[in-house]
Amino acid sequence: MAKQEEYKSFKLTGVIKKVLYTNEETKYVIAVLENNQKICGAYFDTEIEKIVGEEVVLNGNWTTHKKYGVQFEFDTLELKEAEIFFFLTKIVKGVGKKFAQELLEKYTEDELVKILNDNPEELLTFKGIKEKKLNMIVNSWQKFKHLRELGSFLAKFGVTSNLITRIYSSLGEVDNLIEKIKKNPYLLINIKGIGFKRADEIAKALGIDPFSQFRIMACLNYTLREYCDNNGNSSIDKSHLYKLLDDSLRFSDKNDLYEESLTKMLVEEEIFVTKENRYSPSILYYAEKRTLEFFQRRQNDLNRKIIATFDDYLVKKQLTLGFELSSEQKKAVELVNDGHKTLFLIGYAGTGKSTSSKAILQLLEEVVSYDDIITIALSGIASQRISDTTGYNSATIQSLLVKHKEKDFFPYKVILLDEASMVNSVTFYQIISKIDDDTVFIIVGDDGQLPAIGAGNILADSIKYDLAPICKLTKIYRQNENQAIALIANDIRKGEVPKYNEEYEDFKFINVSISNYYAQKNSNSSNEFADIRGENSEFILNNILNISAGYIQEYFDLIKEKKINKALTLFQVITPMKGGLLGVENLNMQLQKLFNHTKGKAYATKLYEYKITDKVIHIKNENMRAQTMSMYKNGSSDFLEKRVFNGQLGLIIKLDFDENKCIVLYPNDDMVVFYDLDNVSSLLSLAYCLTIHKTQGMEYENALIPMSFSHYIMHNTKLLYTAITRAKKMCFIVGEEEAFVSACKKLEITIRESVINDLLSKPDIKNKLIDL
Repeated sequence: MAKQEEYKSFKLTGVIKKVLYTNEETKYVIAVLENNQKICGAYFDTEIEKIVGEEVVLNGNWTTHKKYGVQFEFDTLELKEAEIFFFLTKIVKGVGKKFAQELLEKYTEDELVKILNDNPEELLTFKGIKEKKLNMIVNSWQKFKHLRELGSFLAKFGVTSNLITRIYSSLGEVDNLIEKIKKNPYLLINIKGIGFKRADEIAKALGIDPFSQFRIMACLNYTLREYCDNNGNSSIDKSHLYKLLDDSLRFSDKNDLYEESLTKMLVEEEIFVTKENRYSPSILYYAEKRTLEFFQRRQNDLNRKIIATFDDYLVKKQLTLGFELSSEQKKAVELVNDGHKTLFLIGYAGTGKSTSSKAILQLLEEVVSYDDIITIALSGIASQRISDTTGYNSATIQSLLVKHKEKDFFPYKVILLDEASMVNSVTFYQIISKIDDDTVFIIVGDDGQLPAIGAGNILADSIKYDLAPICKLTKIYRQNENQAIALIANDIRKGEVPKYNEEYEDFKFINVSISNYYAQKNSNSSNEFADIRGENSEFILNNILNISAGYIQEYFDLIKEKKINKALTLFQVITPMKGGLLGVENLNMQLQKLFNHTKGKAYATKLYEYKITDKVIHIKNENMRAQTMSMYKNGSSDFLEKRVFNGQLGLIIKLDFDENKCIVLYPNDDMVVFYDLDNVSSLLSLAYCLTIHKTQGMEYENALIPMSFSHYIMHNTKLLYTAITRAKKMCFIVGEEEAFVSACKKLEITIRESVINDLLSKPDIKNKLIDL
């Protein structure tokens, strides 16, 4: 038997001339050297483009690729030039080639590393290095050093460069991070994009016992959190939980191990029993339990009557309001007049929630001052809208919480929460925990809309169990017979197909259907029909772009007139999904070509290019470096730290490549925010097109919704109702008639499992509040 040939490792040197291919996730690259030899392999230290033109030393072996032919597959890639010189000049901010040469002429590599680590003040002796520049160099060096150490450790487990960067961004401040990951790799599950599966792979490679309680507890915590966050539930049945654990841990018949972990978590109050065989994570249990306590405290605690002669008051008030209240609206005002401190004002689209809110707040102003009243909502646009329609001060929920975080209670005697369907359990509890017992709390919402993002269903549960007085508005108001947005939306909410093909001044259905849809589907092969659907999607896209083009001039006129908030809400494309020809990502790129012809340099990310005057949306709650608009206009060098919230709409007003900044104006918040270009893709997205979920609580002058069977999985009455009711002046629906009719009939009947429902549906409760 012939002796098996041993694997030989070869060494290759050369200058990188061109990059042919890069996989952002795996960091696998294919490049060409100046002698035209092709090389391939995974390179984690930095972006491969940054070392084009540099001489490298590679260790690996020759292979043959079916597309690229003979190439050298490297195991390691190192710079032939002093590696520290490369990283100082290309990676560490504040060090150019001239200064790097000065440093390496004076110090050896080891001496320089020691100075950067232990005694960076020594660099102040060099010409041109001041305190500010030194801080930039040191901060960048420390980040690079730790990031590289972390990358070297995690790359062995197949963790991509993007995830390594994300882990460092989240945990970079943790001392001895690598040691802590070795000890407990499950701490990585808190990083978006890692999850239990990836952390578990690392743990297994480090030799963790698959049956250890440590592993099971980590999986249990992660599974509970993911189940609640992704499904909107705040509690789970034990049998369902065990099945999810089996799927993740690849166990069967290990219920005794699960029981042990559950018992430990119950003792440590990490989870709670909500009813027999049902559990809730502590944060959600406390949020919903204390919400029940809040409503229970207020149930029989009334204020004094505001107006003794209420009917006379209404007659006079209606003259100043300029409209006559319906019997439903009068009931809402009367409940507050009778002294109720809490009221749910529930109404579908077009039923007069805003005008009823105004009447209620004006009544309360008879006994409190104007400044004692505030209206709040989750999004900036929603809070501005309720302020515009009622005439009272407004704030976003998060800005109010941040502003008064040091106080026990909000300093207001009346708080009106609008768009309450958007508010999840934790956020609702954060609000009510700061509402004084004497404060009047009005909760306004539309239970026909999508439920909140996140766990819980406070609005629906509150209505179901009558947790406070409820006034339901059902009568739809419209200015004339040719306005149909509210009527069409409410037909859809009920699962009825509306009269969508008639002529209206605020609604238009543009039919771009596949002829004989079902016959074609049945008579063609799946590939042939996919081509037919793809061709029809192109027709839908062309129609979307044609309609959108009609708003370009007005958009730019509003920007020129400095009416940025109106420009941002002039026209919005809203679609159910991210991917595909009619998904958010492609539509954003197509619409950007229409709405932004800026010739200046753009900043390119993996998905989008960003240009001056682009409409963008902030996608992650984050503290940011900012200025007020007047500070920015006056060229101030001072900065504020401002909380920027997920869902805020802005306009890019400057791209500063010298300072590595993208500057965004948020007109509704009187705020100019400075983004590092490196962070743009993780904090911003183009906003010419948004998902329906992203537009919750928003209102646009004109909205357009594509309809296609390619989005069928997302079609239901709640989604479509929510999308249509975002439009104020005009709503276009463009697409397949059969898909629209199908969506109108597909009632959303998903019931969220919640702590409130568990506690109040116990047999002995009979829908009454329990003594908590």
